[in-house]
Amino acid sequence: MKLFAPAVLVGALSLAATRTASAFHVRAVRPQPFSTSTSLGMSSFHLVSDVSEMGEFRNEGILNALGTMEGPSICYGHFAALENKRELDIKEYDNFEFFKAAIDQAECTKILLGNGPFTVFAPTNSAIEKYQGVLTDEIIKHHIVPKDIYTDEMQGTFETLSGHTITFRNEFRKTYVDNALIGQLDNHTGGTPYPTNIVCENGVIHAINVVLEPGYTRSAADSQGVQGLALQSHLNQNVLKDRNALPEDANEKH
Repeated sequence: MKLFAPAVLVGALSLAATRTASAFHVRAVRPQPFSTSTSLGMSSFHLVSDVSEMGEFRNEGILNALGTMEGPSICYGHFAALENKRELDIKEYDNFEFFKAAIDQAECTKILLGNGPFTVFAPTNSAIEKYQGVLTDEIIKHHIVPKDIYTDEMQGTFETLSGHTITFRNEFRKTYVDNALIGQLDNHTGGTPYPTNIVCENGVIHAINVVLEPGYTRSAADSQGVQGLALQSHLNQNVLKDRNALPEDANEKH
């Protein structure tokens, strides 16, 4: 089993500072019964239901798509004035080259060159950069489900190629797969949402904002969150105490 550190990948591939929005055409066997994120001006997707048109577009599979498609745009936001830009001007796109390279190093290329269908949950470059663990074969395969799953079908539990399961849930009008957000805006700088329902010849791709890990449980994540809040509260009390803004016996009351 290959072990792969994100830092090595990030060092080998540089995230493009800017990319011109370009049309990305993907041929599909199954027509989409719902709208995609194409109306938001990221990339356009040409969907074809005629199987006879598939022959000349065999290269437009999932692997090719991951190396070509644009992820969510990132705007200048509050730092626009420093660059002589407007806040909503696009600074760069958070794409998928790092995940594509991880697939190649994990030797999953042969799998995704197959007929499928597959559903791939693709972490963006920034998600790979932030990941603190090691990208093993198992983790890469945990992002691949051997069937088509579209956003209107995201409910319940599915088994991935890693042998572990992922679980969908809907909260506050947002859809999650385990702890990853699907298709929603993940920042406050005016960028575009993460693309979903990207139909390819041998499956479908959904962009996600974090790396999925086998064995994820909601209870464990909630427990970590509570512990984090408790630690932050304790640190805040110490800061206030150092500034004489908190009585000496404040900690005894908690």
